[in-house]
Amino acid sequence: MKLMSSSTTLVFLLLLLASSFRHEASAASEVCHSKCKCVPSGTYGNKDECPCYRDRVNSKGQSKCP
Repeated sequence: MKLMSSSTTLVFLLLLLASSFRHEASAASEVCHSKCKCVPSGTYGNKDECPCYRDRVNSKGQSKCP
C-alpha cells in the first residue's frame, strides 16, 4: 500500500473541510429561507431586504443566517 505524501494529505483535508463548510452554510441557508419566507438579493450585505434574516441571531449575538 502506497501512502500519500504530506502535501497530498493536506490538500485532501482542506478540500474535505471546504466541502463540509459549504454543506453547513447551505443547510443554514435553507433553514433561514424556510423560517423567514424570504431571501435577500445578492451574495452579501443585503440583509435589510429581509428583516427576519437580519434579526435571527444565536446566543452569542452572531447571525444565524449566512
